[in-house]
Amino acid sequence: GPPAKGGAVAVAAAAAGPAAGGRELRAMLFGDVKGFSKLHETEIPAFVEQILGCFGRTLARYKANVLLANTWGDGLFVVLNDPLAAAHCALDLQADLGQVDLHRAALPNTLALRLGGHFGPVFEIQDPVLHFTNYFGAHVSRTARIEPVTPTGEVYVTEPFAARLALGPGDFACDYVGQVPAAKGYGTMRMYNLRRGA
Repeated sequence: GPPAKGGAVAVAAAAAGPAAGGRELRAMLFGDVKGFSKLHETEIPAFVEQILGCFGRTLARYKANVLLANTWGDGLFVVLNDPLAAAHCALDLQADLGQVDLHRAALPNTLALRLGGHFGPVFEIQDPVLHFTNYFGAHVSRTARIEPVTPTGEVYVTEPFAARLALGPGDFACDYVGQVPAAKGYGTMRMYNLRRGA
């Protein structure tokens, strides 16, 4: 069954803000669209307009909480200042994509989003290449390793993320799915399937 969350709740109890070592506690989402690599070159403009356009419209509703949103190909990286907003945003990204008429857009109906979420301390630093505030550190890498092992159409979150949501407010359920091996040999992590509460 699910592990006791006492320790993780204590760790996650602080609101997003200063953490040890000059880091900030942030909620992070990594996503990718399964099936993107099989698209024909002629389908890329429709993908950008319909799929990335959908993501952009969803993220715009959370602009008060989004600190960074970035894409590369089908990859999506979002940093938010609040885990509750991140949970709503993640579930809305999935729901909104489900409303896109892929057939009408002449895109394969096999395209589907995988999203991973984590809450942890990161360095918030001006990126000397991109010239905007970017996010660095082990917890960014940890978030990136969740998405590849997440089933399509789902949002998997780590125990710190789930523990912070358990503190409320918000009507979320985090169903424990077990010790899931992360991508690229990153080890196993306790993982939860995020959904809206009943």
